[in-house]
Amino acid sequence: MVHEEKGRFCEVLVSLFSPPHREIIREMLEGELLNFFKLATETWQGNDFVGNGLFLDGDPEKIFEELSSEYRRLFEDVGSETISLVESAYKPWTLDAFCPLPFAKEKGLLMGDSALHLLALYQHCGLEIVGPLRGIPDHLILELEFLSFLYQHATDQEIKQFIEDHLDWIPLLQKACEDAQAHPFYLTLVDLLRRFIHSEKERLEKEFHGEKEIYSEDR
Repeated sequence: MVHEEKGRFCEVLVSLFSPPHREIIREMLEGELLNFFKLATETWQGNDFVGNGLFLDGDPEKIFEELSSEYRRLFEDVGSETISLVESAYKPWTLDAFCPLPFAKEKGLLMGDSALHLLALYQHCGLEIVGPLRGIPDHLILELEFLSFLYQHATDQEIKQFIEDHLDWIPLLQKACEDAQAHPFYLTLVDLLRRFIHSEKERLEKEFHGEKEIYSEDR
C-alpha cells in the first residue's frame, strides 16, 4: 500500500472502531469494505485473508442491534470488565520519577503521559479535538485519525516514531478482547489493526536499519 491507501485504511478502521451505524453495516454486507480490506492487506499478509470475522450475513437491522449491543458490552458499559480504547489506561499514569502523586505509577487511569504528549502533537500540527472525545486525546479513534493524517503530511521517520510511542498497546487491547470473548467481528478488527501496525514497524525498521530517530514536541 502507498501512503494514501494506508491513510484510507486507518480511516476505515476509525469507522469500525466507532459505535456501529447502519451505513457501515450496509457497506460490509454489500462487500465494499471486505474487498477494500482484501486488497489493502495483500501486501502484508499475502492472499490468505484473515478477516473472516468481518463477513456479515443476514438481516441488516439484526446485525446492527447485535453489534451495537456487543460494542456497549465491550467498550461502553461501566464496570471492571469493560475494555478501554484509551492508551493511557494500559500504561503507568506517568514515567516522571519525581511525580509526588501516590497513583503516579498506576495503570487504568486517563490523561497520562501519552495523552499529554498527543495534545502537544495535535497542537504542533494545528489540529483541534472536537466532540465527545475531546477529553481523551489518546483514544484509539483519535490515534488512528492522527496516523491517517501523518500518512498524508509526515515523513516515514515521524510515522515510525508515532507508531513506536503510541500504538505499542494494541497487543494488550487484543488480549483484553480475547479474554472477554468478544464477537468475531471485533476480534478480527483488532487483529487486523495489530497486523497492520506490526507490518509497518517491520517496514520502517528496515527502512531506517533499526535506528531510532528522536521525535519531540519541539521538533
